[in-house]
Amino acid sequence: MIRTLSSPFYQFSLLLILSVGLLVLDSKTELFHPVKIVGTIMRQPFDLVVNAQSRISAMAELLQDKATLQEQNRKIEEENMALRVQIQQYEAIRQENERLSRLLSTSVKDRGELLLANIIIADGNPVSQQIVIDQGFESGVYVGQPAVSDNGVVGQITEVGFQRSVVMLLSHVAQGLPVQVVRNGLLTIGVGTGIPGQIRLPYLELEADIRVGDKLVTSGMGDRFVAGYPVGTVTEVLKDTTRPFLQVSVETAVSVKYIKNVLLLWTSEQHQDEVEGHKVADDGE
Repeated sequence: MIRTLSSPFYQFSLLLILSVGLLVLDSKTELFHPVKIVGTIMRQPFDLVVNAQSRISAMAELLQDKATLQEQNRKIEEENMALRVQIQQYEAIRQENERLSRLLSTSVKDRGELLLANIIIADGNPVSQQIVIDQGFESGVYVGQPAVSDNGVVGQITEVGFQRSVVMLLSHVAQGLPVQVVRNGLLTIGVGTGIPGQIRLPYLELEADIRVGDKLVTSGMGDRFVAGYPVGTVTEVLKDTTRPFLQVSVETAVSVKYIKNVLLLWTSEQHQDEVEGHKVADDGE
């Protein structure tokens, strides 16, 4: 009998009967309700631990995703910044190409030879009123040669070296340039004032038809500049009956502060012969 009670089958059968009995009692009565409440209370700490672990895992994943997004955003911002810098460079190159194209388009006014020169020294001294360029007699540059920009006349060559030359600006007191009023064709001479960006018209009689706002261009007289290059705009006309001529002020079309290049022109065969003469003289020396 003892062997029968200790046998596995008997133990299993006994546990099965007890389990069924307990299930029946639990479903039919409230006998085990306090036990359930106690079990629920005792299980809560374990539930909290399990939930905390799952929340920690979810939080870790969220933080990792946030860090990944931040890194991706940083890389995207760097790429955008690099692209913006490249766009600025391309825009600067485009504007420079457009400016050079406008400068070289000056050739439509002159059938002679053209030479592009860079400004290497822009003297800020208002007395000197000159600039230095990177072309000299090695390139055929000669004294008296016209220098222009895409906006108009800059001045004339006054000194020539091997690879450098000096351009005297229109505003220099020693400059004089034959000009024409676009509105009515009036011819006169523009003379430098010594003030940057300003010339004057000292030889107009009191009855001359000249107004503020009139545009001046080269007249082609004097065999230096071809006719039609912009010179400046009249800014002031004063009539003093005690003087024989009007006092006319002109703002030059070109401000040297805003240009980097000039275009040198050959405007006649006479000047080409002058270039050849300089070369022969240099070779003889």
